[in-house]
Amino acid sequence: MIKQNQLILGVLLQLSATFFLGCASDGGRFYDSAMNDHNRAPSSLNIPEKFDSDVPTIDSVHNQSEADYLFIKSDLESQAGKASESIESLKSALVYDPQAPTLMQKLAIEYYRRGQTRDAIYWSEKALAQAPESRDLKLLAGGLYTTTKSYAKAEELYLSLLKKDKEDSEARLYLGAVYTETKNYKKAIQSFTTLSKQSSYASKHLAHYYLARVLVEQNLKGSGAAAQAELLKAVKIKPTFSEGITLLGQMIQKEKGAEKAFEFYAKFQKEHGPIVKLAEILSQYYIEKNLYDKAYEQLEVLDSNSDDLVQVKLKMALILIDKKSYDLAINKLQEILATTPESDKVRFYLSAVYEEKKEPKKAFDEYMKIAKDSSYFEEARLHAAYLAKLMGNSRLAMSSLQESMVHKVENPQTFFLMTQFHEENKDYKKSLEVLKLAEEKFPKNPQVYFYRGSIQDKLDLKDAMIDSMKKVLTLDQEHAQAMNYLAFSWAEMGKDLEQAEVFARQAVLKEKNDAFILDTLGWVLFKKGQYKESIEVLEKAYAMQPGVGIIAEHLGDVYLKINKLDKARVLFEKANESETDSDRKKGLKTKITLVDKFMKDGARLPASVDANLNKEVSP
Repeated sequence: MIKQNQLILGVLLQLSATFFLGCASDGGRFYDSAMNDHNRAPSSLNIPEKFDSDVPTIDSVHNQSEADYLFIKSDLESQAGKASESIESLKSALVYDPQAPTLMQKLAIEYYRRGQTRDAIYWSEKALAQAPESRDLKLLAGGLYTTTKSYAKAEELYLSLLKKDKEDSEARLYLGAVYTETKNYKKAIQSFTTLSKQSSYASKHLAHYYLARVLVEQNLKGSGAAAQAELLKAVKIKPTFSEGITLLGQMIQKEKGAEKAFEFYAKFQKEHGPIVKLAEILSQYYIEKNLYDKAYEQLEVLDSNSDDLVQVKLKMALILIDKKSYDLAINKLQEILATTPESDKVRFYLSAVYEEKKEPKKAFDEYMKIAKDSSYFEEARLHAAYLAKLMGNSRLAMSSLQESMVHKVENPQTFFLMTQFHEENKDYKKSLEVLKLAEEKFPKNPQVYFYRGSIQDKLDLKDAMIDSMKKVLTLDQEHAQAMNYLAFSWAEMGKDLEQAEVFARQAVLKEKNDAFILDTLGWVLFKKGQYKESIEVLEKAYAMQPGVGIIAEHLGDVYLKINKLDKARVLFEKANESETDSDRKKGLKTKITLVDKFMKDGARLPASVDANLNKEVSP
């Protein structure tokens, strides 16, 4: 009915001293086979007749039935995590069977599970008084004494068991733990050495492992080498003994460095694997070293053996994404979603992979599945809006963003993208309204004021634009684009040209490879009449971006100014080919016509002609 020894075993493994905790996960499985098997409820035990009951006898059969029922009830309550109810059922059972050590033993275990160690000890001692020769009770009480650091009492119990049976492996193992806790290393070594030589002990790898740990803790000269020798014995006996392998690896790492330790792990895995623990260690190491192919091999071991398959499959998917194996990554992510469809993180990655694969519809659909209460919601809506726009559905794009904006906005890009949509529709006032909300939410974000300034410029609010750009530089003195915008705007307005040159040169230093910033510097120099230097700068910008119409046009304007009409015409033609804005194209054609006229007449261009040709442009 009740395999009571298994219950005790579970508690004993918890009660074991710190020395053992987390060291050898398979230790308990051996001890299970060495314990006596109590398969009956408490009243089935033979209680010595000399113990008198304080409870009046009613009917022995009735008492036995009630005690058995309450014992089973308590066990079911315990399995359901109802410790308080289990304890009450056991106390009620004691009313019918007041001298049953099994009931007291179970009470001790339940109290320990609740963290009430003092009560656990009380009931274990009470049970042991009823059955003083019970091996299980001595092991239980010994474990409780060890937990409360009553080492002398624990030692006495374990020695009594060994006196009765010198090959009692559990008693010797726990005795070794007591000696280790009390730093009696000589006796601890004796205990584990004896255990390692005990012919009846089937798990000798554990004895060598614990002996190695004692030697490590003892930390005497030569003990490190001795500990490694014991660990090698342990893993030779049981190559899949992961705790022994990892401890050996840690010792190698301490002595020879991480690289040598992981070489050992890799070699051991190759020769004796696959070992799950090593796969966990190696996969993480290879990921940190960006050795993704090797990491993937170890993750494949974990894919069918790990307790956390979601994380394993996710790591595999991310490696596949890095390798651009998108179809395989999609399969792996879909495997995760099949078991955990609520994982927004995984769905976000799946959406991103579809986006990388240039499958906007599938990406959009997956992004839109992400719940509003998810931390990925706003980012998902940003991507969805972008994809909807890409698919030519601006209304759907704006709808996706608006849904995000009614919730808590944490990403300023939500505002910026909505601003862009209104800007494309030439609804600049709406853009400013959105940026006002952005300013309230992100008052210290320089990009808010940069976008505001660019929209104000489109509304010809020049003074407001300049104030906004200056605000950007107040918040971020290194903001090259704000410097560029101010420099170009001042050049276009023909004012503050000295400050415009300072800003333009600072921006160039910060963004040396930005052709548009070089164009601004060239244009400022042109406005200052420094034509030779202007041409040098604009030629560099044009070489970097020959397909940008405004740069070609500016260079053409400088050549036009110094009366190099043939070069100016070629550049105006290039600019016209690249230009998409109808007003600009019209202006360029006017310039070409004028240049043709003067070239035909052989006349020199008047010095003031450029003032009538150039129109205001934005940087």
